[in-house]
Amino acid sequence: MTQAHTLKTLAAAVSLLAVAQSANALTPWDNGPAEVKIFTSGGAAQDRAIEEAIKFGLAAPGTLDVFQDLQGTRKGRRFQGFYFTGAASLPAGLAGKRIYVEKRSLGAAGYGVVPLAGNIGLDHLDIFLPNKGDGTFGSSQLGAWQADGAKFWKAEITNTGGSSGQSAWNNYLVQNQLSDGGFTGVDAPALLAPGTDNYPELVKEPSTNANTAGWNTSLTPAALTANNIARIPTGGLVYGIGVPLDFYKVLQVAQYKSGQLPADTLANIGKYDDESYIPSLSRDFLTSLLAGSIKNWSDVKIVDRSVAGQPVLPLTDASIVGAAGVALPPSTKVAIGRRNAGAAIGAVSYAKILGYPYVQGAIKPKSATLNTAGIDNGATAPIAKNPGGANATDALLVDWQNGTNTSGFNPALKKFWGFAVHGGDRNANVSQPWRYVKIDGAAPTIANVANGSYPLWAEGEVLIRPASAIGADKVAALEAFASALANVSVLKTVNTNAVLPFGQSGVFATTKTDSTASVSVPFDPENPVVPLSHLVDGGFTSLGVAPVSFNNGVANPDFGGTTNTVIELK
Repeated sequence: MTQAHTLKTLAAAVSLLAVAQSANALTPWDNGPAEVKIFTSGGAAQDRAIEEAIKFGLAAPGTLDVFQDLQGTRKGRRFQGFYFTGAASLPAGLAGKRIYVEKRSLGAAGYGVVPLAGNIGLDHLDIFLPNKGDGTFGSSQLGAWQADGAKFWKAEITNTGGSSGQSAWNNYLVQNQLSDGGFTGVDAPALLAPGTDNYPELVKEPSTNANTAGWNTSLTPAALTANNIARIPTGGLVYGIGVPLDFYKVLQVAQYKSGQLPADTLANIGKYDDESYIPSLSRDFLTSLLAGSIKNWSDVKIVDRSVAGQPVLPLTDASIVGAAGVALPPSTKVAIGRRNAGAAIGAVSYAKILGYPYVQGAIKPKSATLNTAGIDNGATAPIAKNPGGANATDALLVDWQNGTNTSGFNPALKKFWGFAVHGGDRNANVSQPWRYVKIDGAAPTIANVANGSYPLWAEGEVLIRPASAIGADKVAALEAFASALANVSVLKTVNTNAVLPFGQSGVFATTKTDSTASVSVPFDPENPVVPLSHLVDGGFTSLGVAPVSFNNGVANPDFGGTTNTVIELK
């Protein structure tokens, strides 16, 4: 299926959605098993987009039911299942058929790449399992699920290999199931770099409470070619740098004193709804931090241009801390929030900030320090932590602000000033006590990506096994899925939950991935299109190159119908 065909399919699906009346939802207990069953795995960065892509690109209107695993209050963190009727606009093998698409996020981006490159089976959520005859319900039965609003269902599933009780793994999961497709928030070769911090690390399978069997630590991009794995670039994602709220305020005061922030900053400490008040860290400064070469915040100096004599002050100076309205933490050692090996967020940050591993001789990110209270309380500096996902990174930043240990990565129960590489669409309602900072003077917004001023972003990919392995219908469904994840009409609906106080963040189309899109100047959140791409030979993208403008030949109605590349200069 060509990209043009799948885009036409998507447009037809969107049109049907707009005019059709509601239809019946699908559940296994009312409608029986799926006629097409698709298992996928990979990064959680695009999870918000996946449901919308199914709604707009695959499902007949009103037919989608969503099934999620439950861990505490967190739903769908490891597994989600989508059951629906195929839209009439899909090919004959899919239209009108009962289709099940499962998305495993456990293991993050690396588990969307290595298992496909290495033919490695995984635990997957299957909502069509019968009961085992032990008094519990199989996933195909209503009793196995709790209603969670209209057309949403949730269930607790063991994380420790338990096979008894309702949460037993074999009531919900199948073992050693190959993924038909994979998702990653970067290009797949960025992760298939053996011996680097980008190569994906193992996680434990819920069914065994043991590391995934058969994991291969030496796969290269050649394995994708050898297995005939298709790579389809999708839209892009904004990534960011988060800091605890107290440290955000300290940086505001410091940059006011050094003449970088507005004159009324001291009257607006904590202000976050105006980009001009947000403190900024340069990429070169972040390079030193992420590499671990700055050990203590007292080693960071400013020139105080707000007073006569312009004294040189450490970032920990009492005048800065006092004006910020905070207290010094028990230790002023630098705290680094990196990511687990194989995380897309880590790969993007290491490439864009350190040039690692693409530039010969590039400095590696600081290795994680032992996660013990003794290390955190002792002389080791800086300290570095490896949270295993976006939710864990949220929790780490909150722990550093509050002196808690919800994340499991603050065993000393102390407050720290630190930073963490992160997704760029988190904490939109600022309910958590941490904030983003600017990079090179630009905040993490799609507008700043589009005008070329914000560097921390990347395109994603969908990986698909060949038709000879999974059948033409599954390939067609996953191709339509990939087109939806690259299309502006879908992605703009995802970003409603990514409106940060200072601007729109989230996911976006590019002129490379959406061949029908044109750019808006000034940026329009209803048309999240970026005219840049990390394009390399073969039509793929790569973190190892600088993004350049891409001309898709579409006539831009806002600029006299020109088909030239249009980009804003900021």
